[in-house]
Amino acid sequence: MKLKWLQKRITFLVIPDAASRVVRFKLSGWALSLMTFGAALLASLAITFCIGQLLLGITSRFEQTVHEKNTTIGQLQNDLVRLSRQADEIQFKMDELKKLENEMKSLTASITGGQSVPASSAAGSDTTSSSMGGDSSPVTGGDIRKLVASTGQQFAALGTEIDSLSGALAETNKQAQELQHTLTVTPSIWPVDSRTVSSNFGVRIDPFTKTASFHSGLDIAGRTNDPIYAAADGVVLSSGWNKSEGNSVLIDHGNGLRTLYMHLNELVVAKGDRVKKGELIGKMGSTGRSTGPHLHYGIFKNGAAVDPRPYLQDSKKGTKTKPPSAD
Repeated sequence: MKLKWLQKRITFLVIPDAASRVVRFKLSGWALSLMTFGAALLASLAITFCIGQLLLGITSRFEQTVHEKNTTIGQLQNDLVRLSRQADEIQFKMDELKKLENEMKSLTASITGGQSVPASSAAGSDTTSSSMGGDSSPVTGGDIRKLVASTGQQFAALGTEIDSLSGALAETNKQAQELQHTLTVTPSIWPVDSRTVSSNFGVRIDPFTKTASFHSGLDIAGRTNDPIYAAADGVVLSSGWNKSEGNSVLIDHGNGLRTLYMHLNELVVAKGDRVKKGELIGKMGSTGRSTGPHLHYGIFKNGAAVDPRPYLQDSKKGTKTKPPSAD
C-alpha cells in the first residue's frame, strides 16, 4: 500500500491571482517524501547547530566564571595567609609592648621607691626575614578552614589583649606623667656648678659669734658671679635684699616645698615670675651676713627647714670641704 502511494504522482496547482496563468507541476510520492525528509533534516541540523552554539556560549561563560572564581579564591587564600602572618606580627609587637609596659612600671616604681614589677619575657623573640624554602604542595579546603579558624581566634585574643594593654598603658602613662610632674617640682639638682660645701645643715659654730648655732641650709662656696639655678619648677615668692640674707630669692614649688637662695651678687628674677628647673635666677655673691662668696641654699618642707643633702642627686659625687665661709 505504501509503495503504491510512493509510485503515485501528485499534481500541485499554483494560482497567483484570478487574471494570472495557473502554474501546474507534478511530483511523485518518492520526490515528495525526499523533500519532506530533507526539510526535516535541515530543520534538525539548524536546531542542533543553534543548540550547540547556545551550549558553547554557556560553557564558555561557565569556564570564564570558574576561572574568575578560582582566581578570586587564590587571591583570598593569599590574603588569608598574609592576614595570618600579620596576626603573628601583631602578636609579636603586643608581646614587645607588654615588655615595654612592664619596664615602664619597673622604672616608675624604682624612681618612686615602690615595688618593682618584673618585666615579662616577650614570646616569639625571633625576628622574621625574607629567607624561605621547603616543599610546595597545594592548599586543601581543610587547611584553609583551619587557618581561618586559627586566624579568627588570634584576632579575637588580640582584641582582648589590646583592650587590656591599652588600659594598662594609659594608667602607666598617667603615673609616668604624675611622676614627671613630681620630678620637675622637686628640688633635685644642685643650684650651682660648684660642689664645694663650706658648711653643712645642722648645728655648727657660728663664724661671727663663735658659738654653737643652728644652720638652716647648705653653704656652697664658689666664685663671684657664678650662675645660680632654680632647683625645680616653681613661682618666685620674693626677690630682694635684707640685712641678713643680702640679695635672696625664695621659690615655691608646691606640695609644701620651698627653696631659698641667699647672698646673691645679682638677682635675675622678680616676684611672681615662673621659673623652670635649671633656669638662671641670679649670680653668686657675698651680700648680707657673709664671710665670702658662697650660696646659702635652704629647703623648707611645710614651713620647716630640712637638710638639702637628700634632695641633691649627685650629692655624693665631687663633694669637697674647706674652712667655713658662711653666714
